[in-house]
Amino acid sequence: MQKLIGRMARMYPLLIVMGFMIVAIAFVIGYFNAQTAAAYYAASKSVRESQLLAERASIESVGLWLPYFKFLGLGLILGGIVMALRVIIDRLKAAGMEVLSNLPPEKRPAVPGAPWYGLLMPAVMMLGELIFLVALIVSIGLAGTAQQVYSNPLAVVDAAGAGSAILTQLQTIQATSAWLVPLKFFGVATEFVAIVMGLSTIIYLLTQQTQLIEQGLEIGKAGAAAAKGVPESASREQVPA
Repeated sequence: MQKLIGRMARMYPLLIVMGFMIVAIAFVIGYFNAQTAAAYYAASKSVRESQLLAERASIESVGLWLPYFKFLGLGLILGGIVMALRVIIDRLKAAGMEVLSNLPPEKRPAVPGAPWYGLLMPAVMMLGELIFLVALIVSIGLAGTAQQVYSNPLAVVDAAGAGSAILTQLQTIQATSAWLVPLKFFGVATEFVAIVMGLSTIIYLLTQQTQLIEQGLEIGKAGAAAAKGVPESASREQVPA
C-alpha cells in the first residue's frame, strides 16, 4: 500500500497544476459574475425587480458555489504540496539505505521506518480533499435552490407566508450556508495538518539517519582497524565524541 502511495505521490505536479487551473477558472467566472452584478445594480430598483430576475438569480447562485470551487482548487494545491513532501520522505529513506548498504550486512543497522504520523499523512490529505468535494457538491445543490428562489420577483419573495415553498427554500439556503463556511475552513486546516505531519516526518528521518550515519562511520572505522590488526577498542577511542 505504501509503495502504491509512493508512486502516486510522484504525480504531485499534476495536482498543483489542476488546482491552479481551477483557481484561474474561478477567477474568470467571478469576473463575469461581477460584470453581471455591475449591470444589474446600474438599473433602477423597479427595473431590477421586474425585468432583471434572471440576472439576480445568476448573481445569487454563482455567489453560493463559486467560493467552494475556489477552495477545491486551493485544496488540490495543498494536496500537491503534501505529496511532494511524501516524495522527499521516500528519497530520504532511499538515500539512507544507499549509504548504509556499504556496510557488511551483519553489521548494518536497521533503517528506521516512517513514524505513525508519516504513514497517516496521505489519509489526512485525502480527508481534506473529500471535505472540499462534499462542500462543493452541497453548494451546487444550494445554488440550484437559490436559482429557483431569486427567479421570483422580490415582492413575491417578501410576501411569502409561513410554511410556503419559497420560505422553506430560503431557510435551507441560510441554514446550509451557516455550516458550509466553517466546513471549508476545516478542510483547509486538515490540509495544513497533513503538511505539518509531512514536515515532522522529514525532521524525524533526518535525525534518525544522522545517528545511523554516525553509527555506520564507527562500524566502518572499527572494521578498517580490525583489518589492519588494530584492536577494536583502540579504534573506537580514535572516533571523536
